[in-house]
Amino acid sequence: MRDTLGVFFALVLFTLGAALLNDGSSQSDLSQTAKIIGGAASLSVGVMSMCSALKNWLKWKRGYKEYREE
Repeated sequence: MRDTLGVFFALVLFTLGAALLNDGSSQSDLSQTAKIIGGAASLSVGVMSMCSALKNWLKWKRGYKEYREE
C-alpha cells in the first residue's frame, strides 16, 4: 500500500510542479521567481518519488520471479 500512495503523491507533485512551472514562465510578475523555484522543487520531488517507487517495484518483481522459479 505504501508504494501505491507513493505513486499517487509522486503524480500529484509532478503535476503541481509542471503547473507551477508553466504558470511561472508564462507571465511576468513579482512572484514569477517563487513560482518557478516552487515548481522545479515539486517537479523534482515528484520525479524522485516516482523513480524510487519504480525501483522498489522492479526489486519486488525480480524477487517474485526468483521465488517462482525455485
